Amino acid sequence: MTMTRQRPPLLYVEDEPDDVFFLRAAFRRVGLPPDFPVVEDGEKAIAYFAGEPPYEDRERHPLPSLVLLDLNLPLRSGFEVLEWLRSRPEGRTLDVIIFSSSGRPEDRSRAAELGASGYLLKPASGLDFAAIASELKQAWLNPDGR
Repeated sequence: MTMTRQRPPLLYVEDEPDDVFFLRAAFRRVGLPPDFPVVEDGEKAIAYFAGEPPYEDRERHPLPSLVLLDLNLPLRSGFEVLEWLRSRPEGRTLDVIIFSSSGRPEDRSRAAELGASGYLLKPASGLDFAAIASELKQAWLNPDGR
């Protein structure tokens, strides 16, 4: 019997509960598991990646294969989290997608300079999150692992 290794989860770094709700609903619509972990601020995101309490148990809080990172976060910005991640060996190859309502060219440029793997603009309506979930499924969360 062959066992397939389960991919580590997506981690969503987002402080807006409505955005989390809409992304979970969109994941359900496109056939992705909606039970990904969420942290609500930049400090918690760094604690999660560093394995600091309350995230030290890697069975319960495994390192993700993909991070969706908002830019406008309490305590530390998404840029600060991304910069911290890219400064650590285990964070250099992690796929980090900026998922922000900011379409400012300077934010896109800074994200690219800091090593973001991609940049997705948050939809204005919660109903439009399905297109984002579909894009994530195709490009980053392919269940076949390709």
